[in-house]
Amino acid sequence: MIPHRGPTVDQTSLTIVLPLTLAAFFVAFACWTLFAVIGVDLQRIFQLSNTRYALLIAMPVLAGGLLSFPLGLMTQRFGGRRVILACLVGLVVALALLSWVTSYTGFLLAGAGLGMAGGLFSAGLHYLVSYLPPGRAGLVFGVFGVGLGGAGFSYLIVPAVREAYSWELAPLAYLLVIVLIILLLLVLTDPEPRPSQSPQPSRSDATAQLWITPMACRFSLYFGFLFGGVVALMLWLPGYLSAVFSLSLDDGARWSLLFALPMVLSQVPGGMGADRFGSVLVLRIALFSALVLLFLLSYPDTTMTIHGVTRDIPLHLAPSLSVSVVLLVLLSAAMGTGIGAVMRLLFEQFPKHLGGVGGMMLASGCISAFALPMMFGMANDLVGIRSSVFMLLFALCGMTVLTLESAHYRHYRPLDRAL
Repeated sequence: MIPHRGPTVDQTSLTIVLPLTLAAFFVAFACWTLFAVIGVDLQRIFQLSNTRYALLIAMPVLAGGLLSFPLGLMTQRFGGRRVILACLVGLVVALALLSWVTSYTGFLLAGAGLGMAGGLFSAGLHYLVSYLPPGRAGLVFGVFGVGLGGAGFSYLIVPAVREAYSWELAPLAYLLVIVLIILLLLVLTDPEPRPSQSPQPSRSDATAQLWITPMACRFSLYFGFLFGGVVALMLWLPGYLSAVFSLSLDDGARWSLLFALPMVLSQVPGGMGADRFGSVLVLRIALFSALVLLFLLSYPDTTMTIHGVTRDIPLHLAPSLSVSVVLLVLLSAAMGTGIGAVMRLLFEQFPKHLGGVGGMMLASGCISAFALPMMFGMANDLVGIRSSVFMLLFALCGMTVLTLESAHYRHYRPLDRAL
């Protein structure tokens, strides 16, 4: 069992810190995907081309990826609570900007401001370390990881607000919620205790140097596939399901929501399993499960003829909508379990650099989420098969599995014996 390495703090305060940190993370990531919903209205208002529209909806994710690592370094130096509050204030400014900008450039700047949500991940992990009960890091981080579900929350609440009132009210509603969370954090929480073993600047410099270490790069690959792959599929699935199964875009979006929920909920058992059985074991099971499921999803709609003795026998192989949705739900659960295990593994390997390495991991996830949809489109154009999306993810998952297995016997096996 990994000993508790943070400062001694009254653990009952976790009952206050964890819900508030989770709420901040959840709402911040809901802001992150706000343009994915209101972008349809903005495309109509500004008569945007597909390229300018794609840049608009991707701007928060891209900005979040670029800001994650520097915000992680700031977390190491100034503390998680301060960076959480700074990111929330930045989101308030960006949301207020959405209320009065009238140009496409203005909305791009506001979208870049929404990228401040990226700092909530590493800052939240860093802040929670001071309140962790011994041996429950995976459970706490798994609960915190539920905040990733905020990325899908906008798909539910914003269309309802838009139909009842107008899309302009959605940013205002998020702004009011964030202001409330800021006030609760200021009143109910205190800055985490600061360790005094070494000066703050040297610890930040040491964290920056971790960018080029093989272990940190492997962690970025794990999180880039798991988190980036999930977000990319959330963006891609509505159009994919609509085209493959002849659904309306709204119906495709509703079926796609079933993909987001298991990823959110499975992080908790993933973290708990990592606490009990070891992070590497849970991560291996999650990745191998995802590999099998992606292989099944990769099989294209196939029609072939079997030449029998007396006649030709036509054979059509294609998964139904229900079978595809079940496979996607299982894939989402496997990837969510892997995310929970990776966050527990991050605590085991980098307990003093959670902010910096966590920011680097999220940057990798954001870059993957930004790049993969474009790669999906290129794969469809080059291969001409819609399921080439899953073929591409299968190859990425296979590379991730090989990386984990090659590193396991060199580094993680002594850790498993210690656990």
